[in-house]
Amino acid sequence: MTHPGKQRTVLLAVREGHVEPRLLTSALELCRRLEADLEIQVIAAGKTPPPELDGFLATLREAGLPFSLAVKPSLRRRDLVDYANAHEHIAALVIDSREGWEALAQDRTSDPWKRLECPLVTAAAHDKKH
Repeated sequence: MTHPGKQRTVLLAVREGHVEPRLLTSALELCRRLEADLEIQVIAAGKTPPPELDGFLATLREAGLPFSLAVKPSLRRRDLVDYANAHEHIAALVIDSREGWEALAQDRTSDPWKRLECPLVTAAAHDKKH
């Protein structure tokens, strides 16, 4: 149960060029199940979200689901983990895949995802084929 005034939030991290319907659907369904708001952080070269998000944003508006949207030029795994851990209202973090976040990982043994204090949901189809 949430406290009055403390709404739970699902954090969706989207990378330009990695926007898959399955990722967006997973985030939306999770919001509905948890009765949570949606916070979208988009990594994109420009100042506006990539066009492949337009339909999803329209769906959110039509459904009346509260959401916020921030477009950033870059976002590292560590930044997402630190942000989610610092905001206790974040109920889950949804990403496409654990792979491919930083172009250069200086220390391949360090995995910031392991420090994440909320559930991590990966929604890419290729992650499911183990």
